[in-house]
This record gives sequence, structure tokens and C-alpha cells, in this order.
Amino acid sequence: MPPPTATIPFPPAKMTQEAATEAVRTGVTDGTSVRRLAQNTGWSVGWVSELAKEFRAQVGLPAQQSRDELDSLQECIDSLSDLDDAARRRVLRYLSDRFGAH
Repeated sequence: MPPPTATIPFPPAKMTQEAATEAVRTGVTDGTSVRRLAQNTGWSVGWVSELAKEFRAQVGLPAQQSRDELDSLQECIDSLSDLDDAARRRVLRYLSDRFGAH
């Protein structure tokens, strides 16, 4: 008997533009990430991001940082903790000079 194999779920079918637009509108008010909305609707992250930006502007919601940006920032913070004190000070000084963080 052959060994069982793992099955990979199929990606969701691409929603119609009307259905995806409504899903994005609802997701924006619920705080759902752009990446998750793109996965759920089958539309590109770029399309969902632009539409979400429009909806946030219409209802006065603040811009949402992407999950990727937040994950990258956390990786940077984690990397700093692995450095010795002198190296950490150099990195922080560079960031302060580069981005004006005080």
C-alpha cells in the first residue's frame, strides 16, 4: 500500500470584482490585513492595497502598515538584541543619523 501523501489545498477561486470590492470594504472596517484580504479574494495584494487605501480615506481610518513591514521591523529589533553593545550603538547611531530618530 503506498504511503499517504499530504495534500495541498487549492487557492480560493478569484472572486468577482464586485464581491472582492465588498469583501475589502468589510475587511478594512474589521481591521483585516491586506495580505489576508488578497488571499481571501484571490486578487493581487497591490489591487487590494489600493482599494483598501481608498476605503480608509473615505471613512477616515488611519493607514495600516502591512504585516510584512511589521514582521521585518520585528526581525530588525530581534537582530539588534544579538549584537554586542558597541555594534548595537553603531547601528542605532546610523539609524538616528539616517532617519532622524532621536
